[in-house]
Amino acid sequence: MSNLQAAYAAAFKNVRPSADDLPEDLAMIVTSCWKEDPNDRPNFTEIIQVLLRYLSTISAPELVPPSIKRVFSSENAVLPPESPGTCSLMAVRDGGDQNPTDVNSPEKEVRGSFFCCC
Repeated sequence: MSNLQAAYAAAFKNVRPSADDLPEDLAMIVTSCWKEDPNDRPNFTEIIQVLLRYLSTISAPELVPPSIKRVFSSENAVLPPESPGTCSLMAVRDGGDQNPTDVNSPEKEVRGSFFCCC
């Protein structure tokens, strides 16, 4: 069902999603907001009070630290620019020199740039 179809069904056919699977407090506030007469609907202060009361009854989700293996895995490693892999790539880019000079030496001129867009 598209957004437009859902809006039409709600406005003109009084079709609403089921609130049966919601906790009782939330189902009450959701369904009361659907009442046809705006005077029968809760105001924002009442909605906030109900939601705050509901939040105080539920426990906070347990924070799970990331796995040590994941934190120190090679996929997350940041290699320095002078790593052999980077130097080898730069040598190929700069003319195919198989024995690259020190990347920090003054005679090494940067002639290109690296651009990555995600």
